[in-house]
Amino acid sequence: MNKSYRLLIGSVGDDIHSVGMALLTIAFREAGFLVKNIGIGNSLDDFFYHAKNFDAIFISCNNGHSELYFEDFPRKLSAFQMGGDSPRVWYLGGNLSVKEDGHAIVKKFMQMGFSFVAPKPVTWETILENLMKDFHNLGIKKREVNRQDIDTPIEIPYLDTVTDDKMTDQEFQAIRNEVLASWPTGLKVLETDIKKNHGNLAKNLHKLITDSQAGDYRPLLQPRTGVAHVSDEISILKYLRENGLDVSSIQLDAASRKNMYAMAEAGVLRTEKGKVSFLNGYPVPIHGVQGMEEILQAIDTPFQIRAGSPDHRLTYEIGLAGGASSVEGGFICYLYPYDKLTSPVTSLKLWKYVDKLAEWYNKNYGVIINREYFGPLTTSLIEPTIAICINIVQAVLAAKSGVSCISVSVAEQGNRSQDIAAIRVLDKLTRGYLSKYGYPNCTVSTVYHHYMAAFPKDVDKAREMIFNSSITGTLAKATKFMVKTPVEAIHIPAKEDNAEALQITLRGVKAARDTKPDIDMIQQEVRILERQVTAVMQSIEILGQGSLAKGAIRAFQEGILDVPFSPSTFNKNKLVAGRDCNGAIRFMNPQLLPFDQDIIDFHLEKMHQRMLKQRISKTSQVIEQDLTRIWKNDYQRWPLDGVYVN
Repeated sequence: MNKSYRLLIGSVGDDIHSVGMALLTIAFREAGFLVKNIGIGNSLDDFFYHAKNFDAIFISCNNGHSELYFEDFPRKLSAFQMGGDSPRVWYLGGNLSVKEDGHAIVKKFMQMGFSFVAPKPVTWETILENLMKDFHNLGIKKREVNRQDIDTPIEIPYLDTVTDDKMTDQEFQAIRNEVLASWPTGLKVLETDIKKNHGNLAKNLHKLITDSQAGDYRPLLQPRTGVAHVSDEISILKYLRENGLDVSSIQLDAASRKNMYAMAEAGVLRTEKGKVSFLNGYPVPIHGVQGMEEILQAIDTPFQIRAGSPDHRLTYEIGLAGGASSVEGGFICYLYPYDKLTSPVTSLKLWKYVDKLAEWYNKNYGVIINREYFGPLTTSLIEPTIAICINIVQAVLAAKSGVSCISVSVAEQGNRSQDIAAIRVLDKLTRGYLSKYGYPNCTVSTVYHHYMAAFPKDVDKAREMIFNSSITGTLAKATKFMVKTPVEAIHIPAKEDNAEALQITLRGVKAARDTKPDIDMIQQEVRILERQVTAVMQSIEILGQGSLAKGAIRAFQEGILDVPFSPSTFNKNKLVAGRDCNGAIRFMNPQLLPFDQDIIDFHLEKMHQRMLKQRISKTSQVIEQDLTRIWKNDYQRWPLDGVYVN
């Protein structure tokens, strides 16, 4: 038996962010701590239930809703402390509020009983230093523990029932009334004049995409928006349209993402119109079809709903009925990065409903619905291979379900050559696999996300990043950009921040005409990615024995598909990646994947060179540095080609 400090790590409520928790888990384990990571979606009671077996409890809340979740913390902590006399340390971190500043938040939660509060990212060294001081001051000693693998993915029930078959009309109708009855605004869908709400083709995203692809190339620009009230949302979208917006959209608020509609409704009531939103998105189910109609009547662009969890059937029913022509998400990309316990078999059923809904609109109303997939996944250190394969699987399954307009996406990682190659391979191989499976006529477009991980705190550096990111996406000829703002690391962006980001992006698009990329390096990255994606897809097809869906789920079981930093218990979380000396993302343990030996050696050599040059010996050191250097402004310029490690 070994002696060790024991740490409990997890996030509370509807927060789905898991990257920071995964990094802490890796770092503390390498430092000799016993760590149990209970992942996302926990209640306070979950933490207090486990706390008796641990010396320190780390709670994350990164969606700005901490005030909703911790009102009862002081009472629960007092009751817990009365039950035993062993001291424990309570730490809280994340983006804790959408309204209050950092000083006020720290004061509030320290008074509640937390030992350490971090409303913004802090370094591993800072956390460790504070933790050891707290252990010393409270007299907490190492104890004997049984070391065991406590994060092994669980078995998947009903996997043998999985097929690629689309949902039948009978299955769809049997489920639909239940879905629409799950919140009072849902049944209004059945009373809606769908043809009227979709009568203006200028507001159909499929038409905008095909028109754009047929004309002179210029990427479509789409910022992220989402506030509590309809009138405020309209005001934002109109303002951004004047500043370069091509596609309007909302991000669903965090409570609605988890179908916690009563909490979302409370957030609407607590938000004064025209004031800072208490919610971090627009609550589609709360405002219903009428809210969507008001928004669509007020704008002259296509409208998309972006959400972020496994079950958005009600939200998308309401959104499409109100005039939206695009919805984002799929059974893999909205499961593994966002959810802890939902089985991929269950997720597949939920998203077959959404695909059936898209087909239903086309068949019954002549309206083509765009289906977009979220390629950024957990956003941080995502080598493009896994993201591209996940896009391909979901695209083919959607086509099998009758979807005819498909958008696939990846997020910029920071090396221009690799990022351009990722978009090109994503486009080429998605079309190739759709043709292979009998769907060559699907409309395919690519979506390029500006850098999605933690942004630079220096606003000027953030502006430079957006500008150069836009050059990269233009050189890659991505169909659409998801636009980030210069204040991502500072506060929830206002409409003025989004407007500035659109203007910076447009300047980057123009500057691409005078930018010469490294053609040889791009071609090398393309060749590597094509070989890697093909190898993984071959394994998925073999594992599926005729079913891509079953093959993908089994690939996750085998670790052939593995999303770094995923909160899902169905993800192995063994695959890790870091940046090479040029800032490109490479696998640190590529031997876990079905690659040829020369590809495995390529990744290992790239990371060996990096670690040798920096005299780094631990995986956690590489990962922590790569996750934090950007938001610390600790890099020379963007993109990182040639300057990440000198």
